[in-house]
Amino acid sequence: MRGATVRCLTVLACAVSLACGARAQEVPGAVLPPPATVQEVLVQLPQVRAAGAGLALAQARGERLRAGPHDWVAKAGANQRREQGGTRYAETELGLETAMRWPGKVEADRQLGAAVEQVAVLAQADAWHEAARTLLADWFEALRAARTDQLLQAQEALMARTLAATQRRVDLGEAATLELLATQAEHARVKAQAARAAAQAMLVRQSLLRRYPGLPDPASLLPPADAPWPAEVPEGGTDGQDPAAAWVARILEDNHELELAEAQAGQTRLQAERMRLERTPDPTVGVRATRERGGQEHVLGVYVSLPLGSAGRRADAQAALAQADVAQQELARTRQRVEAEAWRVVGEAAQARTTLAQQRQALAYSEKSAALQARAYALGESGLGDWLLAQRGALDARLAAETAALEAQQAQARVLLDAHRIWTPPGHGTPDAEH
Repeated sequence: MRGATVRCLTVLACAVSLACGARAQEVPGAVLPPPATVQEVLVQLPQVRAAGAGLALAQARGERLRAGPHDWVAKAGANQRREQGGTRYAETELGLETAMRWPGKVEADRQLGAAVEQVAVLAQADAWHEAARTLLADWFEALRAARTDQLLQAQEALMARTLAATQRRVDLGEAATLELLATQAEHARVKAQAARAAAQAMLVRQSLLRRYPGLPDPASLLPPADAPWPAEVPEGGTDGQDPAAAWVARILEDNHELELAEAQAGQTRLQAERMRLERTPDPTVGVRATRERGGQEHVLGVYVSLPLGSAGRRADAQAALAQADVAQQELARTRQRVEAEAWRVVGEAAQARTTLAQQRQALAYSEKSAALQARAYALGESGLGDWLLAQRGALDARLAAETAALEAQQAQARVLLDAHRIWTPPGHGTPDAEH
């Protein structure tokens, strides 16, 4: 009777462990939300919408630059002329004038307006990408919490069945009360862990769905606790190339942050050139007509005025040139930081794959140990405490392996995101990669 009962316990103890440790040959269902859903969610985020409003602002500023800074000015005046003899005359004067930009300034303003708009376009794309990065991190945090909850709920159910089986053995006189107490203690421990994991998963899920309305429940995309999960995470290298170098090149060749810094540096250079041109003032051209001596005389004329250059204009030009130098150095710093970040992200993905392989190996050893302990307990060669300890070790190894799998998936998804293979902004032109 003891052997049959213990075999039942062994089957119960190993069912979840063996199923979770199975190796899948293909990637299971996607763990990322659908690309269309992600796009709908990101479009509604305040930071992305603010960047869109910034684009409208930049377009208005670009139009203003192309229109120029000068307006037409209308003038009107009235005078009273009185001669010594007492004769009085009413006189009037009308005028119309405007400053005229030099042709070089017109072209410079046109280029500067286009640069302002380009900076806003890239700022919007960069805001989208940063929001997508944050969403990715929050999504996988919720996935990890949900997966931990799944596994601990399954383990709690397993221990509940184990406790029931042990209680039956005690009732039949096949086991000591001490074994029942040990099983009850282990069941209580796992139950407390499961309750905490469930509460944490609920909090993280609620936070995610409040922050990103419209996303599906992350738990709905995870396989059951007894499914063959996780699968291998592909490296994604290119033919004949070092995978890390290939991914870094992909990230750097189309990087919104770097492109934005380059555009901002270009804008400051154009502004410096525009201020240099401003050292030559714009002339003012006008026409005027006067009616003098009560209409006895009419005067029609044109005039040109030209401000003389000053030290202030030279100082403005020098300040703009210094600002352009600052922006150029900022570009170099950004390029260095972006390149280092690309190597870090790719390196973390490779390290995550290595860690996943190591955790899977540890899981295999732990499961084998738990199975051997179960067999030893069935044969009376070890006590229930040893078997429960082995089960605890297998659970810890399984949780570590599942966490490593999701971290590897997240690291790979981050590489794909930075390389613009997934979750690209509307109109970017690169379709979302299958995942």
